Amino acid sequence: MHAGIVGQAAALFAVTNIDDIVLLALFFARAAGRRGALRIVLGQYAGFTAILVVAVAAAFGATFLPDDVLPYLGLLPLALGVKAAWGLWRDGDDGEEA
Repeated sequence: MHAGIVGQAAALFAVTNIDDIVLLALFFARAAGRRGALRIVLGQYAGFTAILVVAVAAAFGATFLPDDVLPYLGLLPLALGVKAAWGLWRDGDDGEEA
């Protein structure tokens, strides 16, 4: 494996997880002096492990797809977002404030 690829992967991971670092800092600041810090650590590891398992399973599943289909997988999140937005717009605002 090339060092450049590993460096790019590490940089992209760091950049995409800046919000996670901020949230963890806030959670730890709130839990300072309390017993909740261990739960924060365990929750972080459990969540990250779940994301990693899903990503590995998706990558493994993608190996069974034809190469011509792979570029179109990016349309799946877009379609899900459009469907959710359409549902919100259709059921929409009745003009009443909650």
